[in-house]
Amino acid sequence: MSIDDDIATEYEALLQFVYLAPVGVVQFGNGGDIDMANPMCAQLLMPVSRDGMLTNLLDAMDDVAPELRRMIDAAGDASGAICRDHRVALPRSGRPDGIPQVLAVSLIRLDADRLMGIVSDVSEAVRQETLYRENQAWLNESLRLAKEAAEAANEAKTEFLSNISHELRTPMHAISSFAKLGLGRISDASREKLQRYFENINGSASRLNHLLNDLLDLAKIEAGQMRYRKTTLDLRPLLMTCVAEFEAMASDRDISIEAPADGGPAMVAADGLRLQQVFANLLSNAVRYSPDGSVVKVTMTRERNASGADCIVVAVADRGPGIPPDELELVFDKFVQSSKTKTGGGGTGLGLAIAREILTAHGGTVRASNRPEGGAEFRIELPTIDASVGDTATQPSGRLVPTH
Repeated sequence: MSIDDDIATEYEALLQFVYLAPVGVVQFGNGGDIDMANPMCAQLLMPVSRDGMLTNLLDAMDDVAPELRRMIDAAGDASGAICRDHRVALPRSGRPDGIPQVLAVSLIRLDADRLMGIVSDVSEAVRQETLYRENQAWLNESLRLAKEAAEAANEAKTEFLSNISHELRTPMHAISSFAKLGLGRISDASREKLQRYFENINGSASRLNHLLNDLLDLAKIEAGQMRYRKTTLDLRPLLMTCVAEFEAMASDRDISIEAPADGGPAMVAADGLRLQQVFANLLSNAVRYSPDGSVVKVTMTRERNASGADCIVVAVADRGPGIPPDELELVFDKFVQSSKTKTGGGGTGLGLAIAREILTAHGGTVRASNRPEGGAEFRIELPTIDASVGDTATQPSGRLVPTH
């Protein structure tokens, strides 16, 4: 076999390799004309609906890969590798899976008259890279939010521990102090003075008991062990009992509580003592943060909620400092107090969180808003039942337990 025959054989083998190559191979001559292109190149650059490969390839390339055409025109007489794996996004997808098509193009100047192009489909790789970046961005954002949430929770708990320490020490110190005074003066103090000592001791012990009840309720809620004894009861007299309990506290500061004493029955299936706890919390906060001589307004109506179901709506409105708009939801979080009412010793930040948990367990809701004329309003919705269903339960007796 002659040398020419050997060269011809090798050239034929090379053509066969190029023809079957899994990447596109195209050779451009002078003026950007296509001298040769393998089937994969035509498949990558031509719309699927076109007939014929080589005849329409140049026009197809101008239509679907104008950036590639500009690269070829800009190549000029440069020699050697002109570009490597340049990414070209096609304006249409020739892939059957619908993934946006991206080609990696390498251009090599063979000689003054020939420019070789290697074209490969990197659409899937680009998609995976994009998904990875998006997932990485989502993960980084999730980690950032989780870190901020953890820091906020830790800060809130630190502040809670500071507040609860103060709240616990104050009544304990008062109990100890008045007990020592009573013991030291028991032989010569008047009956009236000793009575005041015992009243102060009793009041401080009651406050301490309320704080401990809050902590126990929180522990039960977080452990999923809060139990409810639901009966059919009329909400109106229960609410009026709560109002009566706080009228004395309000009158000391010339605050009046307006409440609907009259009206039809408002029947609900509920644990009366737990709902008393909710109302007591809202009334206690309303009176505490209202200015002297103002009015706390309590209303009860029957409405349809967003789902179209009948519900009892109880609203407690005050004339206090209100709540910053960005804190209207935060005040229901555990250990959180509004920045406008935070005093370093004005509560534990548990009352509203416990109230929401109790109402959620009753199928109800509670929301906070600010009144146009000033102050805050807390709106409770509880599902109502037919008044003829069951007997009205006996209302719970005893003093209320406001939570702060």
